[in-house]
Amino acid sequence: MSVRHQLQLYSERINDLVEKLLLVAGVAISVILFAQVLARYAGHSLSWSEELGRYLLVATTFLGATVAYKRAHFIGLAGFGARLGLLFEQFIVRGLQVLTLGCFGLITWYGVIYTVNSWEQTSTAMQMPMSLPIAVVPLSGAIFLLHILADMTKSKKLTP
Repeated sequence: MSVRHQLQLYSERINDLVEKLLLVAGVAISVILFAQVLARYAGHSLSWSEELGRYLLVATTFLGATVAYKRAHFIGLAGFGARLGLLFEQFIVRGLQVLTLGCFGLITWYGVIYTVNSWEQTSTAMQMPMSLPIAVVPLSGAIFLLHILADMTKSKKLTP
């Protein structure tokens, strides 16, 4: 199997896994917030529920962005270079892919550093290492890198 096919396969499999995780996270947020409302109505407070809900929402945002990229649901520059020809448009797309690759490479690199450095810090209510919720940043960055590389290996036809 060629590298191009492996990248495509891994990109699809990771995206499927992330979509399932997003479903689980969405259901978990709903259940946690519902339990929090019920507990407050009963005169009690779930001290951990707001914190966990916040971390799950942040994770949903970062991981959801990778799914949006994979599905090509971001606002794009489609047709920006079409007036100047298909070849120029391909050049613009490839340039944007390289810039995006560099951006998410930096996000992943510094995200790993920040995640490792925050291991000693603990969250307020749950007393878990802050590296756990922060780890979603380099994880989503790495997923973006995989998706971008898979896109860059796709063959594009230059026929009108």
